[in-house]
Amino acid sequence: MMPRSVPAAVVLFSAVAAVAASPAQAAAVQAPAPPPAPSVVHTRLVLTMTAAAGWARAVVLECDPPGGGHPAPADACAAVDAAGGDLSALPAGSGTCTFEYAPVTAHASGHWRGEPLSWSETFSNACDLSRATDPVFAF
Repeated sequence: MMPRSVPAAVVLFSAVAAVAASPAQAAAVQAPAPPPAPSVVHTRLVLTMTAAAGWARAVVLECDPPGGGHPAPADACAAVDAAGGDLSALPAGSGTCTFEYAPVTAHASGHWRGEPLSWSETFSNACDLSRATDPVFAF
């Protein structure tokens, strides 16, 4: 019995298919890694209060998830988010304060939702500061 011959077209097709598959297989092996997942956008603020009377306080406020050294981080983060990161837009609290002049400066620096944030304001006294910035500067 004689060996069966394979038509030339089949041989040529097989050779072309093998050559065409090789670069594709090589590309699949050398394909670049997918880009990393987008990083989580965080809020991290350093909050300070300094008084002309000589006292100072500082705390770190972290959001997403709430944390840091702030005593009420969830409430403070919610207030900063409600103000759109503009601490001048925090809703003023109610209540009355004395007319005592004992200046207190509040300062915030860091990032809100990944954007740089720097804010500072001087209030006539600690009561005015509290009324204007509670719960963010309630520490």
